[in-house]
Amino acid sequence: MSVPQNLSIRVNVRSETDALKTVIICWANPFRHTWSMIGSLFNRSAREQWRHNAFGDYDYKRVREQQQRFVQLLRDSGVTALFLDNIPGVNSQHYTRDIAFCIDDALFVARMGTQYRKPEQQALEPLLPRFAKVALLAHGRIEGGDVMLYHDKALVGLSEATDQEGVDALRRKLAELGNPRQVVPIPFTHRGVIHLDTKFNIVGKNVALFNRKSFWPETIRWFERHFDLIEATDQEAQEMAINTLAIGDGRVIMLKRSERLAKEVQRRGLTPILLDYSEVTRWPGAFRCTTLPVEREA
Repeated sequence: MSVPQNLSIRVNVRSETDALKTVIICWANPFRHTWSMIGSLFNRSAREQWRHNAFGDYDYKRVREQQQRFVQLLRDSGVTALFLDNIPGVNSQHYTRDIAFCIDDALFVARMGTQYRKPEQQALEPLLPRFAKVALLAHGRIEGGDVMLYHDKALVGLSEATDQEGVDALRRKLAELGNPRQVVPIPFTHRGVIHLDTKFNIVGKNVALFNRKSFWPETIRWFERHFDLIEATDQEAQEMAINTLAIGDGRVIMLKRSERLAKEVQRRGLTPILLDYSEVTRWPGAFRCTTLPVEREA
């Protein structure tokens, strides 16, 4: 179901773990090899993503079947799912996390890091008048998969899709809006990181999954001061096991094949919910990637 034209959309996202109430989703498109996608290989950031991650053609019907089960789980948990219209020929449109991100009471329109993903935002444009506060950034590159909220901070990964100029633009815009959140850039030790949420993800109030080799010792020490860390292996990170979604009350939606990490999450007093998303992850991303939360309640 598409978003009703007269719907006013409330924005309230203050953490990664409060109870999810409203989320924007898009069904997967049929997979197509496009000139835009091929041309993106001339862009170094896109090329590094392709080189360091496992991309594969997906069966969009199977992806949609898995999305449907995911959406039903969300609805059973009291979450309202708002659906964007599909833009034909865009393989990554079901990764709605990246086209925008919400901080407190404002929706920030992302500045896409690669040319072939920019058309995805066309589906968001009709919705923008429904939001009370929409923030546009003037410079740089920044995508929603790199933005993560923690207490009074906004952590921003300096991935292939986000640069320091984008971080600075976010910092300036928050100041203009009178928002005191501190923006904390998170660098990586290597190229090819698609987004922060593929290497680090908050699953509980002070619990996080992470892949050690992707972060500098100083960053890991900072993580250790603030979180009970669960380390994912390189293979688990490659398989998108870190890309989980906290939906409130300690519940965390995780990949069905992530039994080891699920046990560690459960040991921290959280409730893992395992779901098959194997076809979705053929194009790197999982539960956090395919959701754009616009409302959470503490």
